[in-house]
Amino acid sequence: MAGISKEMFIKEFSERLKCERASLFIGSGISRKAGYSTWKETLKECAEEIELDVEKEQDLITLAEFYIRNKQRTKINQTIASYFQDKNGNPTSVHRILATFPIKSIWTTNYDTLIERYLSDADITYSMVTDDKSYIAIDPTVKVKVHKIHGDVKTPDRCVITRGDYEKFEESHDIVLSELKGEMCSNSFLFLGYGFNDIDIQHILSKIRFIYDNSHPQRHYCIVEKIKLENCENEEDFLYKSKRQNHHIKDMESYGLNVILVDSYDEIEIILKEISTRVHLQDVLISGAYEIINSIAKKRIAPVAIKLSEKLIESGYKIISGYGKNLGADIVSGAFHGCEKIKIKPKRFNDLVILYPFSYKISKSLQRTQMYTAIRENMVSKTKISIFICGQKVGSGNETVNSSGVIEEYKISKANGNLIIPISSTGGAASSIWDMENNDKSFSSQFEEFQSLKTEINPDKIVDLVMGIISKYIKNYQ
Repeated sequence: MAGISKEMFIKEFSERLKCERASLFIGSGISRKAGYSTWKETLKECAEEIELDVEKEQDLITLAEFYIRNKQRTKINQTIASYFQDKNGNPTSVHRILATFPIKSIWTTNYDTLIERYLSDADITYSMVTDDKSYIAIDPTVKVKVHKIHGDVKTPDRCVITRGDYEKFEESHDIVLSELKGEMCSNSFLFLGYGFNDIDIQHILSKIRFIYDNSHPQRHYCIVEKIKLENCENEEDFLYKSKRQNHHIKDMESYGLNVILVDSYDEIEIILKEISTRVHLQDVLISGAYEIINSIAKKRIAPVAIKLSEKLIESGYKIISGYGKNLGADIVSGAFHGCEKIKIKPKRFNDLVILYPFSYKISKSLQRTQMYTAIRENMVSKTKISIFICGQKVGSGNETVNSSGVIEEYKISKANGNLIIPISSTGGAASSIWDMENNDKSFSSQFEEFQSLKTEINPDKIVDLVMGIISKYIKNYQ
């Protein structure tokens, strides 16, 4: 069978993402998983109205053309607006993983707003392009450009769906296609949600072949589900479809698309998680808090935070943290020392340290709780290593108690699959987290350095223990 291995794809695409040379092309399969209709379901009523059976039709673009020639475009516009409205589908776990990818450009043929919604949920700004006229209103300050080249549900009258629409496509999308050509020369594309039975992919691939002119300067990828016996009429049908799939894979390779075969499309989430892990392997969350009245604040907690931040930056890691009282200042101080050591100019500081401010003066309320949780989820989603230092605050009776925010960041980190490193000897929530990890016999608790974090009090040695755990963890991915 043709194609490339999952392992090879994960390694290659992760590297392209890390150097910001990757783009996404999202197809209808991703929208179907989110709850939206298939093309056949969308055009079923229109087909019946002109006395045709959508199940017998292979060319749905021509079917849409038949309808508007016999009736009017109005019904198709209403159908698009109805079937692809927001309430019919919601962003999935796959979308949430994609939000962690350092992607600057997304392409799609889908009409729905799933991409825009998952970007908004992750607090990622974007501009949308639907045709050449859209470039007039592009905001150059956004993080992501979304190319909805077949239109948007909000303007169904301009959606590309009929044969006539496709015939006019190049005229109205000349700049769009030129950008696609340039991007495919510089970036590696991952096509998601496209299958051999997807009518739309035939037209997109034809455009790609045309603009490439048989030259493939970058490797591109497409995840495809293998033909399975249980989905075929009999063994003879299975063998025929398997051979045809193999030919189709070779044909896709002629477009510059390398196919990754999976037993089930459910594997996509697993593959994307692995890629996200590799991309964020050197992105570290530092979670914690402490009060000045803490007896070990000056001699242990603050020195550990400062020295650890310095060492992480010096070793090529990125730090993500909430700008908490006391600890936030320590992280900034240590990170600046790290930048000085490796001669990184202050203007690049924000590339290496990302701090999320929490507005503590907002009155406690359900809205504030939800806002804080959203900030924490956003922080953790962009990391794969979580370090916990102390984690205390002043309670209602002026006594020190474990920080509920640090515990929440621990739970979110666990759900995200992060490596957990609690520095127990700094006390507070970190000590409780160490006990939970140790009792659960978690992955990180298997390291001898982890066990030493329970009792070690020398700041320099604590930093060495933490860096030792991280080093061993990263070797698993090299």
